[in-house]
Amino acid sequence: MLLKLGAEVSEGTRFAVVEPEQAGTPLALLLRITLLMLIVNFVFNWGYWGLRTWLPTLLMEKGLSMSSSLGFVALSALFMIPGYVSASYLTGRFGRKKVFLPYVAAAAVSGVLFAYSGSLTQLYAANFALSFFSLGAWGVWNTWNGEFYPTALRATGYSWTTAAQLISTSVAPSAVGYLRRWLATSAVRHAGAGPVRAPASDLSVGGGLSLSITT
Repeated sequence: MLLKLGAEVSEGTRFAVVEPEQAGTPLALLLRITLLMLIVNFVFNWGYWGLRTWLPTLLMEKGLSMSSSLGFVALSALFMIPGYVSASYLTGRFGRKKVFLPYVAAAAVSGVLFAYSGSLTQLYAANFALSFFSLGAWGVWNTWNGEFYPTALRATGYSWTTAAQLISTSVAPSAVGYLRRWLATSAVRHAGAGPVRAPASDLSVGGGLSLSITT
């Protein structure tokens, strides 16, 4: 068949039939991977969409005008692009693991700094760093999701992680809105940081949990 297709096959070449990979990974390990994957994907999306959906409103409550808040969000989106591009380029040179781990660690630190920023300058710097590193790490993570499973279970595992992302994406905006209303009568709300800290810190938690899977 190969000769008919024009391929060069040396005389005497022998071909072996290799059995497909079996789903022989121990059940306990599969359950651990699945549980961590569900949590990581849920928390990542919760932090991202919970924060981004309400970011203009939260910034206005910290003193920015509507136009300044929307400009802040637009600039944040621009910083996502070099994050994606740089992660893609570096992954091609050094591999996913060597790129993902530093990016997700930097995103986790940026999330904490953003959540506890005390001035607009700190807020801008931390948010831009968070946008850059979190989206770069996310781009690598989404292409890596299924490969934590054996081949026979890869499609099923990837579909579960995607479902966790979609559920979180659907629930997070409403839940953060409820959190804002609940904090409206608390001392935390007076500081103007409570609704920001929860989703931003979730990104850090998701980053930390993802390290336990990839290391």
